[in-house]
Amino acid sequence: MKKLGLNQALYPPQDILKTKSLVLLSVPMDEAPNEWQEILDEMQTFFSSVGVDAVAYLEVDKFDVALNEPQPFPDFINKRGIENLIILSSQKVDGPFFIAMTQFNNQESMYAKGATAFARLTSDLTPVWDELGTYFKTAQFQRTNLLVNETPEFFYPSVQPGIVARSIPPQVTEFKIAMKPIEVAKYNDLPVFKIQYSNLFASDSLMQAIGRQNQKFQSLSADSTNTMEVVALTTDDASLRRAGFIYELKMLKAKESTLNEWIPLPDKQKPSDKVVYKFYLDDLRTNTIFIGSEWDAGENWFDSLNAFVAQIRKAAATNGN
Repeated sequence: MKKLGLNQALYPPQDILKTKSLVLLSVPMDEAPNEWQEILDEMQTFFSSVGVDAVAYLEVDKFDVALNEPQPFPDFINKRGIENLIILSSQKVDGPFFIAMTQFNNQESMYAKGATAFARLTSDLTPVWDELGTYFKTAQFQRTNLLVNETPEFFYPSVQPGIVARSIPPQVTEFKIAMKPIEVAKYNDLPVFKIQYSNLFASDSLMQAIGRQNQKFQSLSADSTNTMEVVALTTDDASLRRAGFIYELKMLKAKESTLNEWIPLPDKQKPSDKVVYKFYLDDLRTNTIFIGSEWDAGENWFDSLNAFVAQIRKAAATNGN
């Protein structure tokens, strides 16, 4: 609760059976899709039976696909009269589960700092549904939500990184490449980061992993054989160009089948359902991204970065690839 900036409440929001709710979800869905879908179906079935109108489910991890900037949530969440926020986060299908219900504030923060929330950390969600069902039968909660979906409805981001060029430009030897470190403080800021299961249940491991990734950027920056340089997180594109940077190293993370919708794989290559990392160069002057002639996306962050850096070095040695 402290990590999320919430305070414990005795009961859920009083009007939750009269108004619409938004579900923010963070679970490793790709690792056990059938098991997680069963858990979420059971949750939505319970909501439908008592009158909790959960109109949308957002998997926050699917919106955290880049190095730092999250993809925006759908515009409709601020236009459909949503008044409640439901959070579910868990690292494993057998728990523990963190679930919370609080008031939605229609702002980027999604709830007020210090807001009260009905919250439980449990190894089994069934007792939570039983407890809530007991509360919802009392006169304190009046139900007017009569027609509620029985299945959860998910919404995902649509990512448009830019015009794809399957090469590394020959000018890579002439201009500097900016690298921005991965921000640690963001996990204390927006809910898209705060409620991630890796932050709530394995924060130490998460911070250690980010530390190793930033060390890799620093080692590339210190290597005099390339033109890559770590820059401050707050540096904008105009300032980068004035400092001689033409490209910025960026990354996307998603199932390869989903990534294929954003950055099409080479012809005849069938995408997998594995979660992969793809690094690329973003041209700071145009809407063009350079992904390299070889498809080097992989399941390991470091291997994927090394493979793309190898393409950059190859292009530098051969005047572009």
